[in-house]
Amino acid sequence: MDNVFIIFWVGLILGSIAWYGSLVFTVGIKAGRDIREMIKSLSKTKD
Repeated sequence: MDNVFIIFWVGLILGSIAWYGSLVFTVGIKAGRDIREMIKSLSKTKD
């Protein structure tokens, strides 16, 4: 019975780490694209 709970919690922890990692990666990629677009638009208005 203990093994079932250990497997459950390990799976839950690893799943949450994977979800959080993918979330951070996705938000980082989108933020990088937005920053590039802002830099391009700012440099166009400066000229």
